[in-house]
Amino acid sequence: MGHALHHALETSAEYDLDLTVTAGRWPDGLAGHLYLIGPAQPTEVNFMFAGPGILTHVDLGARHWRTSRVRTPDLALFAALRQALPAADFAALTLGARPALTNVAPHLFGDRLLLTGISQRPVEVDPATGDFHSFLGGVEEYPEVAAHPLFAGVRTAAHPVEDLDEGCMWWCNTRLHPQGTSSTDVEGTLWVARWDGAGPVQTWCVPGAHLMQGVHEVTVTEDYVIVTEIGFQQEPGSVAGRNRTKPHLPFTDIYLVAKRDLTATRRGRTVPVTHARVPYESFHHFAAYRQDGDDVTMYIAHSNGWDLNYSLAATDRVWRSGAALAPGLHGFISAPVDASPVGRYVIDGRTGEVRDSRLFLDPQRHWATLLYTRDLRRGALERGRYLWQAYWGCDPEMLVARIVDLYAAHPWRVVPVDRLPTREIPSSLVCLDAEAMTEQSAWSFPAGTVGESPVYVPDPAGGAGWVVLAVHHADRSELQVFDALALAAGPVAIAGAPGLKLSVQFHSVYSPTLRPRPGDYRRSFADDLDPSWKDLPVPTRTVIAQVLEQFA
Repeated sequence: MGHALHHALETSAEYDLDLTVTAGRWPDGLAGHLYLIGPAQPTEVNFMFAGPGILTHVDLGARHWRTSRVRTPDLALFAALRQALPAADFAALTLGARPALTNVAPHLFGDRLLLTGISQRPVEVDPATGDFHSFLGGVEEYPEVAAHPLFAGVRTAAHPVEDLDEGCMWWCNTRLHPQGTSSTDVEGTLWVARWDGAGPVQTWCVPGAHLMQGVHEVTVTEDYVIVTEIGFQQEPGSVAGRNRTKPHLPFTDIYLVAKRDLTATRRGRTVPVTHARVPYESFHHFAAYRQDGDDVTMYIAHSNGWDLNYSLAATDRVWRSGAALAPGLHGFISAPVDASPVGRYVIDGRTGEVRDSRLFLDPQRHWATLLYTRDLRRGALERGRYLWQAYWGCDPEMLVARIVDLYAAHPWRVVPVDRLPTREIPSSLVCLDAEAMTEQSAWSFPAGTVGESPVYVPDPAGGAGWVVLAVHHADRSELQVFDALALAAGPVAIAGAPGLKLSVQFHSVYSPTLRPRPGDYRRSFADDLDPSWKDLPVPTRTVIAQVLEQFA
């Protein structure tokens, strides 16, 4: 049936079922709640990232699995208008619309569950049901907004971060626009955003952070809010991952904003920033919360020639062989064209000097630094020792000539182009000792399968804990459980259910508890709409009013 990734864009399904242990023994004490999310397939524009979110909640104690689509008011409005209006009227009304897709990551703020997307405000949902509760911040609370009377676009980071000391979440607000009349280059300004869980979103402008690709993740230490620019080349002339002409920038720009400057009196005003740069593109990152003086210790999972903004098409050809792509890959992304290191960097927060750098990499195994997990308890967030990194590996049938050529001259290339894999590099799970930057233990999944979206689950009895992740086969998905510090022993338990098969997934999070419903915080979706909607034709006004009443 081919590689699991060749089937990852098959039609998404919703599930409500119990899992059965099919191998090994479910560990005593393994409980709590796993959430993972991805874009529902198929998508209208034939690009994997463009589907609305589909959220999975696994009750690990009860071994119950529930998958359902994320439903936000703007998506409900979009769907209702499309159904009610003639095609030409709908197209005119939604030109330039940016409805929230909410398909990238789940995050926790205490016991509150937040969901995010690439170009939208975070969303709070009910942790038990997944039902929409509120966008975080009204449109008017963000300084950078792509205007639209019904579907305004607010670009934030897909990965906000909770501050251990300040009781708040940090993220950002950006807007990239063409440089002059360029059809290939964009630029934008960074705004740091802070939210205390109850009040308005607070923002500060950081003009010294000149963005050219965008921000995917925000991290925090006791003294700094930190963003990195993701390796994700956006071109105004490229739509839905097509017609790309430029590679990502081959380095990571790091911007450190001191909390001492993010004060109430400077809210809405400009603040200074410290800049650092390291080789290789950034994918995901985090920092040890506690610092040594002004030194910040950061960990960056580098993408390094993995182009996440290119949509594979029927015209693409497999590199070397010239063969056509498997049909199931149309709309998917290319395989990485180089091995992917994880970097540890010690950076002076005041000057940006990179005082120390170390790389973790085995070029024979570490391809496609997909996702990581770590211990989210306070002590580990302050100075955690272990990082569990999942790799997709490399399927040579997904190496396409256009992307190989685009990154052939990468200045930090690890594996020469003429030595790119001719046999599959399997997906793997690696426990990385973050202090020594060495491998503690590792597991490679069978050929043709993929492990993704891992979570670390602490052991209430004080043991090493477990890593739980979804593993995809060409015809099914299952949950695998590993002893966190003994990955090489293989899964201690595998659980699944007849007919269970997930489409492509992205990020995940673990929560030890589940609060049955969100708190009192709420922002009105009606207030996000331009009042001019009341002057639209009656059929359109009627649809809008019905959706607003439904989500009131």
